[in-house]
Amino acid sequence: MNIPIIDVSPLLSKKPAGWRHVMQQLLDAHTGVGFSILVNHGVPTDVVDALFDASRSFHAWPLERKMAMRYRATLRGYLPLNTSVLKASTLGAAKRPNCSDSFVVLEDLPKSLRSDWENSAMGGTQQWPEIAGFEQAARQYRHAMIGLGEAILPCFAVMLGLPRDGLRDYFRMPNPILRLLHYPAVPRHDPDIFGSAPHTDYGCLTFVAQDDVGGLQVQSDRGEWFDVPVVKNSLVLNTGQVIARWSGGRIKPTPHRVLTPAATDRYSIAFFYDCGLETPLDLDSAPMSNSTPTYGRHLEAILRSNYAFVGNEPARALPDEAGR
Repeated sequence: MNIPIIDVSPLLSKKPAGWRHVMQQLLDAHTGVGFSILVNHGVPTDVVDALFDASRSFHAWPLERKMAMRYRATLRGYLPLNTSVLKASTLGAAKRPNCSDSFVVLEDLPKSLRSDWENSAMGGTQQWPEIAGFEQAARQYRHAMIGLGEAILPCFAVMLGLPRDGLRDYFRMPNPILRLLHYPAVPRHDPDIFGSAPHTDYGCLTFVAQDDVGGLQVQSDRGEWFDVPVVKNSLVLNTGQVIARWSGGRIKPTPHRVLTPAATDRYSIAFFYDCGLETPLDLDSAPMSNSTPTYGRHLEAILRSNYAFVGNEPARALPDEAGR
């Protein structure tokens, strides 16, 4: 399977002819493979490197210290090893938990949404590790990635048969999710254990910065798995279930997985550039009502199924993590 490498610099310079060429490349990639590799994307290398350094520093902490920042009633904070199981998956329920841990950063809810969404997985207040530069690195990366998402979004609007600004209102208050992932090395491979079990993403656009260890794979229409190559200073882009639904299935939410590394820990940064929580799942739906299916309700149902949310009691290590 060939995953296209796309130079997206014309989107950043706003050259009309170049814009149309990039849009066509993205259209071909995401109606064909469902994945692309973006180069010359405008996110500064030092911003990416700073966040990788911050992530490695956090994941090097002792487990007890990380567990003090464990997510509880909302998704914010530390997601420990072996605590996410992909039950709500388009590919069927995973047999084993994901062999990865991560730190999740969410934006604060806009005031207009707090009364309806404060008790959702997206609610609460972000906590930050006491690591010099961590918060700044995360905020700078998120800011740069939102800018890239805004530059690419008009391409997908045109793919959906809309004007270039046709999706702008749905992303006026986006729901960006930043996840700093760590996949520990697993010397002996169990066929049912994955860094991330096969799945399709839940939202709109996913951007992934990966280190040079590798392990990310995509599935072809024939069910075969292929490695996503590591390209220096690139970002991997894949499309999720919401964009696919908006397109009537024309744009692909391609199944993918992460194999557990055998010798060296793997790190990646996933940035989910998703629409506002109250965005309808059907673009031609009637005005909003309590029965209108929305991205927020779709996401909430999946997160509550796949993650073990708990109350606000003090966090403690789970039994299968003792001694790690």
